[in-house]
Amino acid sequence: MKVQTEQFGEVELAEERVITFDRGIPGFDEYKKYVLLLADAEGESPFFFLQSVDMVEVSFFLVDPFTFFQDYDIKLEEQMVERLQLEDPSDAIVLTTVTVKGDISSATTNLKAPLVINNKKQMGMQVVLNNKDYQIKQALFQSGDTAARQV
Repeated sequence: MKVQTEQFGEVELAEERVITFDRGIPGFDEYKKYVLLLADAEGESPFFFLQSVDMVEVSFFLVDPFTFFQDYDIKLEEQMVERLQLEDPSDAIVLTTVTVKGDISSATTNLKAPLVINNKKQMGMQVVLNNKDYQIKQALFQSGDTAARQV
């Protein structure tokens, strides 16, 4: 199947790569089908794009939060595990949305509401964590962080 993207133009992907968010993503409820794209061709970056299959303008910049926050820990409620049909924790991919205003070094990520994807069943949902330590706009880079210059 062919998917139009703003970042990469038209890309050809296997139908099995489509991830279904059965309730959409908050604010984008009408879009249910997405594909996860690597931010770099080598696949060495912790960044991704979640691209709507139906609307080229709907794309989310995501990051693997564990790359930047080694202590990040999420606990899913049983109903969320059931809804995602997760049989094994290793089937889950956890990504957080990134907001960049200006320079990448000032980027923030939403640790409070990660996207959780069942990588085996290609199902996803955004969950809101009940953890007061996680912020909606958590700075991704510390000042002077060399990783910010390598993105």
